[in-house]
Formats: sequence, structure tokens, C-alpha cells
Amino acid sequence: MKNVNAIIFVLLIILAIFLAGCSRNAEQDVEAILDSELLAAHGIAISVPDSPYYKFMGRDDLSVEIALQVLGEHGVYHFESGGWTDVLIADIVLSSEDGISFAKDFLGIEVNKPLSFVFNVSKPNTDHPLAMWGGGGVFDTTTYISMETKLLPSLVIHEAVHAILRYDKRISNFPYPPESSGWAYAMFLEEGLSDMIDFLFARQTDIPYRTNYGNNSLHTAARRVLNRFNHFSDETEFGVRYPQLMSYETSASFIYFLLEYRGGIDDFMRVFDDIYLMETVYGKSMEDMIAEWLEYLDRNW
Repeated sequence: MKNVNAIIFVLLIILAIFLAGCSRNAEQDVEAILDSELLAAHGIAISVPDSPYYKFMGRDDLSVEIALQVLGEHGVYHFESGGWTDVLIADIVLSSEDGISFAKDFLGIEVNKPLSFVFNVSKPNTDHPLAMWGGGGVFDTTTYISMETKLLPSLVIHEAVHAILRYDKRISNFPYPPESSGWAYAMFLEEGLSDMIDFLFARQTDIPYRTNYGNNSLHTAARRVLNRFNHFSDETEFGVRYPQLMSYETSASFIYFLLEYRGGIDDFMRVFDDIYLMETVYGKSMEDMIAEWLEYLDRNW
């Protein structure tokens, strides 16, 4: 009987610890977050915005209700109602401030104002003006991220790279996948650049930040995708112009290969702006450089 009581006592302690952990992760009300000592300790000035609505691209039909905001050096962070804790907000703001600075320095692009971000962690109803869930996107230079709390912080720096490029009016002439593709309008050279910088930031920061690559390298992920899609041989899905680069993983790996072995970011950005400069910059055509990268993956990954 004593053993049974001891076991019950231990289980009760475990349950109490578990419930305490849950309470730390439970949603806090706005007043609790505004009074957060944790945010104050990190120098994060959080407030209720003067206007309760954020209009994407100034459009009334793309207006979302904002409960809280943080004015940072590199970003202005808007948080839709529901689901927030001071811990999560701190993780998002700290990683974003560090990551945006990293991305701007990496690209060598000056942005003379903070980038705008809107975060949502409550699954939207069908009448939500954006109705986006499980991902993010950039509207002009404003980033919108809508996903479960357990996935955050993630994707922020990837989308910030898109926003920085928009701010600098940089659009690559890399071809799109064919119209028959499910990715018909994806700008994969830009997606690869965004994924690569997001990945490199995650590898060097001590702040919690998640990527889709986990503990894998960019090249390992590219190898797996190439094998899964038979080297992107389906022309209706991937086209005939540079099909092996028509994914996030492969384009990120290709760009990283160029930076590792063929030159710096300035060289790559010349090709990003105009892919027909590939031979001028690197001494090989795009087709030959892709073949060299594939051989590198075959030998090493």
C-alpha cells in the first residue's frame, strides 16, 4: 500500500509540473502581455496600436484587426488577436530583429525604414480577408505569417528576404515553371535565395528559430528532392528550362554551391538580376553550371 501511495504521489507531482508548463504556454490576455516583465527585460516595447486595423497595401478589403504591436529597429511587428504569450512574442521579435539585420547585411541592401510584419496564430475563418493558414507571403513589402504557435518563430527571415528585394526593386528574370504546373507562378531563384539565407541565419543564431531543413544540409535536402522527382524530368510540371532548379530546396542548394565555390553574393546578385550574365560572371552557361552542381551533389551528397 505504501508503494502504491508513493507511486500516486509521484504521478501527482508529474501532473502538477505538466500543468504548470501548460499554464506558461497558455494564451495570455492583452493586459498581461502589456505588463510583461519578460518583454521589458529584453527591451521590447509592446503597445496597443493607435488604429486597430492594418491595411495591406492601403486596401480596405485587405484589412485585419491588430491587438498588439512592437516597434523594432528593423521591423514593425503587428499581432492579430488571440493565441499570444509574452514568451512567443519575445522569440518572434528577437529572432526577427537579428535575422532581418543578417539578411540585409548578407545581401548588401540598405533598407531605410523598418519592414512591416503581421502575425496570426488563430486559424482564420472563411471571411478573413487573407484566409491564409500554415504559411506566409509578402504583399508589396509587408510580410504576413499565419500558422500555429508551435511552428513559430519560423519563415520570418525567408519572407523578409522577399520584402527586402521588393524594397530594392529587385526581380529576377529567371523563368517560371510552365502554366500546367502546380507552381506556375513561383519565382524559384528568389525562393531559393530566401530559403538559403533563412537556413544560414538559423545555423548561426542562438535564438530559437525553425526551418524546414531541420538538421539536414541544403545539399542533402536537394539530393532528396531530385531523387523524389526523378531529377525533375516531368516537363509539364517543371518545364524544359533549368527544370532541376524548380524547387525551394534545389535552387537554395544551387545558389549555396555558387557562393561556396564560384564567388560571392555580389556575383550571384548580378546573375539574379539577369540570368543571361551567367557565363559573363562565372565563365559557364547556366546549363553547364547546373550540370557541374549536379555532379558535385553526386560526388559528395
